[in-house]
Amino acid sequence: MPTKGYVVIASTKVFFYLSAINLIESIKEFDKNAQVTLYTEERFLDGQEWVADQVEFIDNHTRAKLKGMALTPYDHTFYIDADCEVVHNDISTVFDLFDDNDIVFTALPDDRAYCFAQHYFPGGKLHLCGAVCLYDMTKPIVREFMNDWYDLTVEQYAGRWWPEDINLYPKNLSRWDQFSLWWLVNKTPKYKNLKIGIFDDDSRWNYYSSYRAGHNTLPVVIQHYSALKSGVQESLGV
Repeated sequence: MPTKGYVVIASTKVFFYLSAINLIESIKEFDKNAQVTLYTEERFLDGQEWVADQVEFIDNHTRAKLKGMALTPYDHTFYIDADCEVVHNDISTVFDLFDDNDIVFTALPDDRAYCFAQHYFPGGKLHLCGAVCLYDMTKPIVREFMNDWYDLTVEQYAGRWWPEDINLYPKNLSRWDQFSLWWLVNKTPKYKNLKIGIFDDDSRWNYYSSYRAGHNTLPVVIQHYSALKSGVQESLGV
């Protein structure tokens, strides 16, 4: 049987570490059998990290989350952004939702475009959200994809990689790891047969705090507080 577990990553700011602790506690509350690995920086540890089953150290890169995703110790992994909270016990069913896919995301559909900082660009549109991700690391192609996503994003953020046609792919997209994800899925022949899925009723698995009501038919499973992040950090001084 494949091993199953959650991966949570907290780097760059103590705010994300504190949020990650809250997320892990909420996972454990609604999935009593959950195994969780926390990737974080050693400087953040304050004794609360015991809530995770395993703690590993990671560097201070703004996209360290992709490295942690690639390093997962679990065969079947569910990654959740640190600034989220589990609010429903359907979380315990998530590992049953592959539906013959290799990787499963939530979407960035047109009816929620009002919530996204950037969606369309001349060469296409961002359509996969990296805030949560269910993936099968028993498959070599998935392992390669996760590592390539991290490596390409590091190059992108450092300004060492970008598509030649900046008219189709303007440089203001370079701040999003969703663009490196888009590029690998849509423009990289190596991954043309990778089976990418979207969760059914997907907004319940990644319900942004700024969503309007009506995007999901069943109760929300994961509440995402990303839109409130800056205000919360400012109030906490972190």
